[in-house]
Amino acid sequence: MPSLKLLLALLCLNLIAQLIAWFWQKKHQHADIVDVVWSGMIVVNGLILFFISKGDWFYRFMVLLTPVAWYFRLFWHLVSRYDLSKEDGRYAYLRSYWKENTQLKFLFFFVGQGIIISLFSFPASVLANHQGEFGGFEFVAIAVVILSYFGVWQSDRQLHQFKKRSSGSGKVCDQGLWKYSRHPNYFFEWTHWFAYPLLLIDSELFWLMLLFPFIMLLFLLKLTGIPFNEQQNLRSKGDAYRQYQKRTNKFFLGPPNK
Repeated sequence: MPSLKLLLALLCLNLIAQLIAWFWQKKHQHADIVDVVWSGMIVVNGLILFFISKGDWFYRFMVLLTPVAWYFRLFWHLVSRYDLSKEDGRYAYLRSYWKENTQLKFLFFFVGQGIIISLFSFPASVLANHQGEFGGFEFVAIAVVILSYFGVWQSDRQLHQFKKRSSGSGKVCDQGLWKYSRHPNYFFEWTHWFAYPLLLIDSELFWLMLLFPFIMLLFLLKLTGIPFNEQQNLRSKGDAYRQYQKRTNKFFLGPPNK
């Protein structure tokens, strides 16, 4: 069981990181930094937990696989496409939509992301302090992480290749995994969260860990993930995206609608 003192220290660290990111955003009028810091700090949290926790070696090693390796992939992806000359359309829209007290609203948004970092790092803190016997569920958990990682990687690769091939804006990627879900990358981001309850099935906090996939699903479907993405795609792609919405599942993989 992670100590409350450690969890509070990590929360303070995450909030400080996002406050620094907010100052960067304020100076450069560029809010993309919030996502870079969000993913990077989950990696930092995981590394701290790996080095100072006292769980069995296998469970501490799994922290290096998820969240450290998992979110380092996302961190590097965001860093590689970071463009200070062009703000992400989601944040550019918020900047124009929040006509009054814009920076104060961005401050609350950044602070909220700092809290979410700690929320999503909590399963790793439980995992890093867990002591148990290696069994069949651990094999299943590793398979879930590997399959989820491949799904996210494949989704990003297919989208990147489509953008390179297509000329002009307003076109919708509906190839590969994107034919079966409008957000296959988010779908596989979600499935990897089932690794935690599988790894901690003999933990006293198992039922709490079982809630996290559903908490993540709520965030993706209703709060920070898909709603912002869909709104931006409708603004940038218009009717082409509306037709895509009609024929393609929103989140779960499945055959296209006729």
